[in-house]
Amino acid sequence: MPRIHHSTVAKLVLGCSLTVLMNHQASAVGFIVNPTSEVTGIANAGSAVYDRSTAAISNNPAAMSLMSAGQAGGNFSLVIPDWSVNENWDCRAEDNCAKSNIGKITAIPTLGLIRPMGNNFTWGMGLAAIAGQGLDYGDDWKGRAVVRDNGLQVLGLMNSISWRMNSEWTFGLGLGILHGSFEQKQDLPSLSASAEDDIESVIEFVGLAQDCQGLPPAALAICLNGAVNESGLDPASAAETISSLQSYLDGESGTKVDLEGDDLGAAIVLGATYEFHPGHRLGLAYHYMSDFTFEGDAKINGQLLSDEPRQKQHMTLDWNMPNRLVVSGSHQARSNLRLYWDFERVFFDEFERTDLRIDGYSTVRIDRNFKDANRYAIGAEYSPDEKLTLQLGLSFDESPVDDSDRMPDIPVDEIVKTTFGAIYQRNKKFHLHGYVAVEFLGDSKVEQLASIHGNKVGSSVNLDSDATLYVLGVSFGYRF
Repeated sequence: MPRIHHSTVAKLVLGCSLTVLMNHQASAVGFIVNPTSEVTGIANAGSAVYDRSTAAISNNPAAMSLMSAGQAGGNFSLVIPDWSVNENWDCRAEDNCAKSNIGKITAIPTLGLIRPMGNNFTWGMGLAAIAGQGLDYGDDWKGRAVVRDNGLQVLGLMNSISWRMNSEWTFGLGLGILHGSFEQKQDLPSLSASAEDDIESVIEFVGLAQDCQGLPPAALAICLNGAVNESGLDPASAAETISSLQSYLDGESGTKVDLEGDDLGAAIVLGATYEFHPGHRLGLAYHYMSDFTFEGDAKINGQLLSDEPRQKQHMTLDWNMPNRLVVSGSHQARSNLRLYWDFERVFFDEFERTDLRIDGYSTVRIDRNFKDANRYAIGAEYSPDEKLTLQLGLSFDESPVDDSDRMPDIPVDEIVKTTFGAIYQRNKKFHLHGYVAVEFLGDSKVEQLASIHGNKVGSSVNLDSDATLYVLGVSFGYRF
């Protein structure tokens, strides 16, 4: 096993996992989220040209000029996950299975206001989720030393303006303030300061020692001694280390670690729409988001490479946000039938790594190795009468990471989403909208615990998932 500097490995134990509060599968590729709204009922097809929702403030400001009047609107969505983990080891015999459902029920609200200004200008302001996900593997999971319960959220307040140049072209610009925050909880083996010289071998030893669980005492001693020799743990300090780790492997709680941090960022959206034939539109939107450096505290309750029973250290973590390019279309096939499509490119190659710094330790680089990925969506709206519009949508999101690089803290994979919705136009000013989405996630195959400085750690953590998300949403719009 390639050797890693001991402070680097210690940082890996503390911080190689990080995820977000809102489910990353709620709307788009990876952990990026499209604001939930009326357009969610058609799987976010036509997101850059849709003209019945205040979500245009964030999706494509140019589309605000397509709306015939001012509008106030919002959405409330509830994400209900059914996400089970299939551990490729005998977790029941070892008593280290993940929870039966590692997903978190999540509420996602959005609000928006669009107002014409005169001289062909339109202004809008909206609050919406930009990115997010969240997982809870439980207290007993085999990988709890790295990730037990974690979450991150990114919210954006967008201020947008659009201009109608003529009957065919509109242009828009949106500027936003982002707030990102994260929290991560772990349960680590308690290690005193005397074990610091052996920390390079401790992670490998833990992985090997987990295979010894459930053995009779005599066989357990032999197995643990073999783990010491194979991992290269220093025999001089092995007795103390084994005593601590054996209690941890038997299910006793170790050192509790809680990482918390937040940061402010910026977002820019540039967009245009073109109506090349009456009832047929194209839209283009480019989304830029600044990177985050989350800053906060690492709270350590127990001994972790220190004789101090409690520590509170300053920490920062770098998190690169991907930019996005969206191309959309809408086509009035008949007087009561409109068709939509979407193509989105998410430039995830910017998300190559996350750098974590905790006072007293050297910087650790966690390799992510994400790649650019696409989203494809089609949808339709059919109006049987003047008051009711029925919606149907289908989308496919490519996985932004290969199986060999995926980690349990961000187990994103491909997503197939089907949506059904309905809009009820109560009168000329007010409408209500409801939708149901069912999202089928890929198997989220994980073949490692983490990759750090180019070295893959914890190959014994091998798992896949069966995950389906059920999303229910209600929207409203009031024209004035």
